[in-house]
Amino acid sequence: MIKRFTLCLLGSYLLLCTPVWAQKFPVDTLQKTGPLDNRINVVILGDGFTQSELPAFLGEARKFMDTFLNYHPYNHYQNYFNFFAIPTPSPESGATNPGTAPDAYPEQPVATKNTYFGATFGSGIHRLVTIQNYTAYANVLATNLPSYDLVIMIVNSTWYGGSGGSLAVYTLHEQALPIALHEIGHTFAGLSDEYWAGSVYARENANMTRNNQPATVRWKNWMGYNKVGLFAHGEGGEMSQWYKPTQHNCLMEQLHSPFCEVCREKTVERITTLVQPIEAVDPPRGATVPLAQEPVGFGLQLLKPAPNSLQVEWKFNDKPLGNGQELLSLTADQLPEAQGTLTATVFDSTYLSRADLRQQQRSYSVSWWLQTERAIPIATAADSLVCAGDSTTLTAWGCVGTLRWSTGESTSTLTVAPTQTTSYWFVCTHSNQTLESTPATVWVAPRPSATASHTGPYLEGQTIQLQASGGESYRWFGPMRFVSIDQNPTIPNATVDHAGLYTVEVTNADGCSSTAQTKLTVDPVLASEPPQNQAVRVFPNPAKNYIDLTTTLSGEVDFALYDARGTLVLSRTFSQSTQLPLHTLPPGLYFYKVVHTGHESQGKLLVAK
Repeated sequence: MIKRFTLCLLGSYLLLCTPVWAQKFPVDTLQKTGPLDNRINVVILGDGFTQSELPAFLGEARKFMDTFLNYHPYNHYQNYFNFFAIPTPSPESGATNPGTAPDAYPEQPVATKNTYFGATFGSGIHRLVTIQNYTAYANVLATNLPSYDLVIMIVNSTWYGGSGGSLAVYTLHEQALPIALHEIGHTFAGLSDEYWAGSVYARENANMTRNNQPATVRWKNWMGYNKVGLFAHGEGGEMSQWYKPTQHNCLMEQLHSPFCEVCREKTVERITTLVQPIEAVDPPRGATVPLAQEPVGFGLQLLKPAPNSLQVEWKFNDKPLGNGQELLSLTADQLPEAQGTLTATVFDSTYLSRADLRQQQRSYSVSWWLQTERAIPIATAADSLVCAGDSTTLTAWGCVGTLRWSTGESTSTLTVAPTQTTSYWFVCTHSNQTLESTPATVWVAPRPSATASHTGPYLEGQTIQLQASGGESYRWFGPMRFVSIDQNPTIPNATVDHAGLYTVEVTNADGCSSTAQTKLTVDPVLASEPPQNQAVRVFPNPAKNYIDLTTTLSGEVDFALYDARGTLVLSRTFSQSTQLPLHTLPPGLYFYKVVHTGHESQGKLLVAK
């Protein structure tokens, strides 16, 4: 369908109005993820494509869309974009080349082409490809898809070229898609070139500045990260006075590079400015919602990036409420006041932006007015069961006036640490009426009587036996990163490094815990004393079947032999000498004690196989 309307141009002294024909074209929907009023609507146009070449144009449009949606950071926000293509046939194929630019390609034929939008090379710089027929451009958009946010113009020429501005233009050169992404950096995010394009393009921008102070530069929050720094645009002249965040490391300077962190941040800030992540709410935003004893649900339908970086915060009268989920269920008993405003705030916490004002820039809120129908105020405890010595928080609900707790405090929340099971309540006074709340009972569970012990002392090579009691479950910690959940764990082949303090956490059936400790020693196996230092000589040592005991002491000598657990296994009272059989003893390390006229000495005996 063709529409006719009037285009008015205002000159210096003359208002010129002329009739313009607006043609209706078919609009191809390449991707539609949601309503036009809450999406970034990308319109792809083509110039220099004849009627028979329009299928090729649509193929290039889809190729561009796929490249765009998989490019960082757009790939995190794919569902924030709608894509449309509007095929406009040109009388002739190609683009105009006047050949007048000083840097014109000598091998490119000079030609004037009759195309729908008048695409041409040589707009000051030969590779700067622009359109001349902005009237046709404005008419196509106004008539076919006026709710656009970004316009891409694909020019049917294989020669290198493109431009950014109110629309992004690129040709079908072999580097077409990187060119397109570069130009969109200008058109969509307003980025500057990071190569020196000339003084006319120098300006304070997200990725361009005269400020060379690391502490205050625009991208100070990215300094030192992934090659971000301060780099002059060139040496000498004005270019040396302008700075960029990276050197040969950004799409805005050279093709086939990714966006630098600074350019990604600006792009993300642009995306999150145009699209609100809260798609829908239930109940409707701004509604007055009555609350009673039956739960009422408040839900958010969110437009989530991939991976999801949205954080949800619920507040009632500016006080935190809920658990940060998309669905909140409330009853009147859960509100600290009889009426007020429930607010849900959604913040995009994406790591792609470190902007100073990111919390304000990327936060969106919805609210409802809540009115309760409570009969009496209610006291609740965050924990109805606490372990002896622990505390919990009490909350007063449903008191519009002043309140006083049974403990004397007058705050809406109260921390208590009862020593025994206790009931708490408060009195609410409003308009000379007094109501006593329902009580909140806090049960106090005893902690277990934890014990810890061992069977030592130990020598190297022995097995350590730890012992605990008092609970239902156990958790041991000790030297050499020892951890065990056994009640009575063992440690075989002990070394001196196993000596030290062992702690056990004992938990009872109520979930209450206590700790106990035991300290053990592990001694190295030492050689026997030289015979000349012994009042009683034990030989042989190590021994197998027997030992001979001899002494130079006068009178009777008491000899006792103990195993590693301290159990008496042999004893003998003798004078001068005796022999003890050992064949009934298992191999291992034993300890002996010699007593003579009230004096005691000790030693070690190794029984071998």
